[in-house]
This record gives sequence, C-alpha cells and structure tokens, in this order.
Amino acid sequence: MKIKLLPAVMAAVGFVSAPLALAANYQAEVSAAYEDIDYAGSNAEGKFIGIEGKYYFAPVNTANHPLAEAAFIEKSSNVYVQLGTEEYKIGGQKGDIYGRAIGVDFYVPNSIFFLGAGVAEVKSKAPASGQSYDWDSAWFVKAGVAPIDGLLIWSEFTEDVDVKDEWNINGKYVMPLSGEQALNLEASYEKSKLGWADDTITMAADYYIDRNLSLGAGFVNTSYNSSVNTSADTDYFIRARNFFTDKASLELTYMDGEYENRFLVGGTIRF
Repeated sequence: MKIKLLPAVMAAVGFVSAPLALAANYQAEVSAAYEDIDYAGSNAEGKFIGIEGKYYFAPVNTANHPLAEAAFIEKSSNVYVQLGTEEYKIGGQKGDIYGRAIGVDFYVPNSIFFLGAGVAEVKSKAPASGQSYDWDSAWFVKAGVAPIDGLLIWSEFTEDVDVKDEWNINGKYVMPLSGEQALNLEASYEKSKLGWADDTITMAADYYIDRNLSLGAGFVNTSYNSSVNTSADTDYFIRARNFFTDKASLELTYMDGEYENRFLVGGTIRF
C-alpha cells in the first residue's frame, strides 16, 4: 500500500464523536496496532502487527486529565506484556521478525524516583534462504526522576551494552492549559557506537483539544558515521488519537521517511 499524502491522515481524523460525560477509572488496558510499511524506491514492502496488555497496581484516576495521559500524570506503576511480528517482502522473498517482552514500570512511593526493568526477546526467519534464528533474549532496565507533576526524565540500559558505547536520555512533559486543553512534549537523544546509527534525536508534541482528542507531530533525525555512510536523514510523522468513550480509543500515525513510509492504525480498550 502506497500512501503518499500527509493530508490523508488528517482527513481521517474527522473521527470525533460524542464521548461519555463522566470519567471512569480503569486498572487494565489492551492495545493493538497494525502498521503498513512501504519502502521508498523499491518493490519491498512490510507490515507489523503488535499487541500490548498492561495492568496497573491501583486504579488509574482519569479525572481532570487527558484520557491518554492519565496513567502518566498519576505516576501509575504497572506490569506489561508486549507481542509483535513484522513481515517483509523483497523481490518476492519473504522474511519474518518476532518480538516479545515483559516488564514493569515502578514509581517509588513518596519520592521522585522512577525505575523499570524487563526482558525482551527476538527471533527471525527467512524461509527462502533457509535462515532461521532462535529466540535471543536480553534484559533491560530504566532509571529516572519525576521532579514535578507531569514530567519524567529517564534513561534505558540493555544487557551487555556498555554505557560508553551506547547511552540515551529521554523526557516527557504533559503541560496543562486552559480548560480541558493540554500539551504533551516528548524528546529523546541516543548516542551509539554500535551498528549504523551514530546519533538519533526524536522530538514530538501533541495538542489536546479536549481530554478526548489529540493531534500531534514530530520527527526522528538520524546521523550516520561509518566507513560506508556519513549522511543524515530526517523522518517526519503526524498522529492523532481520540477516545470515543472513556475506555475505548482509536489512533492513527503516518510517517514520511527517507527510506520508507509508514501508516499505523491502533486501538485501546480499558477495563
């Protein structure tokens, strides 16, 4: 599927409907997403399907918060499970990549500290070439601080990866505006001496028109510093999310990249 026009997504965001008037707390949610990938300048294509289940240690209070950000603002500790599969086709040959992860995000009570940990696994196969790789697992940890309401700054670390070879810093801040309006700001920087990418900068912003509907945009800038590639490229994306009720939402994302275009549709149900 080739989707070339950014306005196509914005037109699709006319999915605003009348939400329920009263907020409802929740303690678990299940999210699923489908992504179509069109590799520019080639006959390659791909698709991704993912699902995530999340359980919070205590009910999440949604009152006076954007529904999409309630758990973040309330510093709601949780456990989660993620499953995903990506299929790609190049020149008529097919390959598959499978991933799964389990983890916990924990806000230390009565403090500013945030901790996270988990295990992620990945395997792949390419039947045409006869290549197949078993599950490869690695643990990961997160550590950060939440010095004020709505702000979290953290880093992530992966097993057997030395900090001097790869490190990152991430930030997210949800700023309340007038009425039900709010602004979500996200930024991250990763420095790596491993693989192709050298520096990766990601920035995004979402404007909450009200507690149900948000429209956002951002970019990912990647620079390369290797013997075969010293260039840089920037991928731009737009996204939107709407809660039709306090416990059901739909989201859309379109990315216009240097090497591929991506269109994602996802949904979440809360309990």
